[in-house]
Amino acid sequence: MSQPEPNSTSRGKSRRDGGKQSLYRPTRDERDRSGYNSGYRGKSRQAANVDTAPPTILLKTRANDTRSLSPVQQVKPSAPLASGDNLSRDTFKVPARKDVSDNTAVLSMSTPVKFLSEDLIFQDSLHDFLTENCEFLVIGCVGLQWSGKSSVLSHLASSNCRTFVKQTVFSVATSSLQMKGLTGTIGLDAFVTGDRIIWLDCQPLISAAIAEREIATNYNKDGYKEIHPKLESSCVGTSVEVESLQLLSFLYCICHILIVVQDSLGDPNLIRLLQTAEMLKPNLANDDTVVDHMPHLVTIYNRAQPSDLVPEMLKQAQKFYKMAFKKSRLQTSSEQFGDLQKTDDEANFVSLLDWTAANDQWTSYEETIPSLKAKLLALPRHAFGPTGLTEKSWFSFAIKAWEAVRKSMLMMEYARLLQ
Repeated sequence: MSQPEPNSTSRGKSRRDGGKQSLYRPTRDERDRSGYNSGYRGKSRQAANVDTAPPTILLKTRANDTRSLSPVQQVKPSAPLASGDNLSRDTFKVPARKDVSDNTAVLSMSTPVKFLSEDLIFQDSLHDFLTENCEFLVIGCVGLQWSGKSSVLSHLASSNCRTFVKQTVFSVATSSLQMKGLTGTIGLDAFVTGDRIIWLDCQPLISAAIAEREIATNYNKDGYKEIHPKLESSCVGTSVEVESLQLLSFLYCICHILIVVQDSLGDPNLIRLLQTAEMLKPNLANDDTVVDHMPHLVTIYNRAQPSDLVPEMLKQAQKFYKMAFKKSRLQTSSEQFGDLQKTDDEANFVSLLDWTAANDQWTSYEETIPSLKAKLLALPRHAFGPTGLTEKSWFSFAIKAWEAVRKSMLMMEYARLLQ
C-alpha cells in the first residue's frame, strides 16, 4: 500500500486546526466590526481622534437653467392664480403701475376747500386736487360786502358756456346771515372744475362783518376790561383795510384773471383800494429785467337796472374806468370785451341785470353768464412764476407769494402811516 504525500497531509491538518496556522486574515474593517483584536481597535480610534483634521465642505452653486423647479413654482403664467397660493415674490414680479395711475387719476371736487383760513393762514388741502397739468387757468373774484360776488362766481364755475346752471358752488350770504350782519365767505375758498379752472372766492373787502369778527376773537367779554385797553375804531379800520390790501396783492400775484364785482357804478373807495394794492404788490419776478405779472381786471356791475344800460350810460362807464386805470399796469382793456366795429379796445366792463324775465331789448342774466364765461376763457393767458408752471408748482408759488405779501416791508410801512 502506498503512503500519502506529506504536503497533502499537512495542508489538511492545518485546515482542521483552524486558528493557529490559518492562511486567511480579516481586513481592518472586518476586525473592527467583529470585535477582533480589541486592543488594536481602540488604538486606531484614539489615533483617528487625534490625527484626523475637521472636514472641509465645498458647495457648488447650481445653474439656474439646470435647476429643477418645485411643483409650486411650475405654474403657467397664463393660468389665474388662486388667492391661497403661497408663491415667492422673486419668482413672479409684476411691474408696478402706481406712477401711471397717480398721473392720470384726478380727484373731483364737490365742495370748495379753504385756501386761506379764517385767520388768513395758508392751507394745503387744495394740493390733493391739483395735477401736473400746464394748461390751467386761475380766476379770482373780489368785491364789497353783499355785492353778490359769491353768487356770480358760483354761476360762472357751474356754467358750461352754453347754458346757465342755477347751482351754488360757493357759500352765499343768505337773508338770515344778512339780517345778523354776517357774511358767507371768510378767508379764501378754492374750487377746481373738470376743465382745469381754479376759482378763488375772496372774503369781502373793507367789510364791517370781518371787523366785528376780529373784535370778537381778539377781545373776549370776560378779560376785555382788565387785560386789554379800550379799542379804538381807527385801529379796527386800519387792520381791516390792511387785510384787504394783502388779499388783493396776493390775488394779483397768483391769478390770470381777477373779477371785481360791485353793485354800483364807479365806487371811488373800491377803485382807490385796487390802485393801492397794485402799488404795494411785491415783485416776485426772478430777474429785475423781467416785467412783473399783472392779471386781467374784469369789472362786473351786478344788479344793474335797465336805465343803466342805455348807450350813453355805458359809454360814460367805459370812459370812467379807462381814465381811472390809465396809468395802471393792470390789464383793464381787451378786444374780447370790446365792440367789433370799433378799433380801440374797450374796458373789461360787463353789466348784469337784476331780473331774469325775458326781454327783447335787454339781455337777461341767464344769457349773460355763459357769454361772460366764454369771454373770460378767450382772454390771453400770460405766463408768470417759474418756467413750465404746472398746477402743483403754482401751489408752491402761491405759498411763497403769500409769505412775501405778509412780510412785505412796504405793506408794514403803509399800515404804520394809516395809524
